[in-house]
Amino acid sequence: MALFEHELILPCSPKAAFDFLRRPANIARISDPNMGLKFTAAPEHIEEGSVLEFQLVSFNQVHKAIHRITRFEPSKLFFEEQEKGPLAMWEHLHQFEPHPEGVRLIDEIDFELPGGLLGLFLSEDKIIDSLEDGFFYRSGQLQHLANAGEIR
Repeated sequence: MALFEHELILPCSPKAAFDFLRRPANIARISDPNMGLKFTAAPEHIEEGSVLEFQLVSFNQVHKAIHRITRFEPSKLFFEEQEKGPLAMWEHLHQFEPHPEGVRLIDEIDFELPGGLLGLFLSEDKIIDSLEDGFFYRSGQLQHLANAGEIR
């Protein structure tokens, strides 16, 4: 199992960041367009038990995935787990902590490589590099939106 961690400080409250990121439409909005993230079934706002069906492009292939929100504490955290998707396992903890400058967003992603043919072409390092690129883009988008007052 591999672990990816990312932190970002935003100039807004934990509640504002949480409310923004619990909307799948906003996740698509801040995702790198090259990722091709498209929700095919998702609620307007996630809550515990919500199911997110989506597709994305990675390593030049379109992948479909289903994730479920298995833990949800308003303004503090939500936890999503892959039920179906390209990896053997994917768990993503989204945390929102108060910070003197606003909020600290902490993302922790645990994953396992798939078996089969796809597993032969992937490595933990490749996936971590891809996550770093995606979170770099996402961080820039979030900073821009927070500085513009769109996340309040």
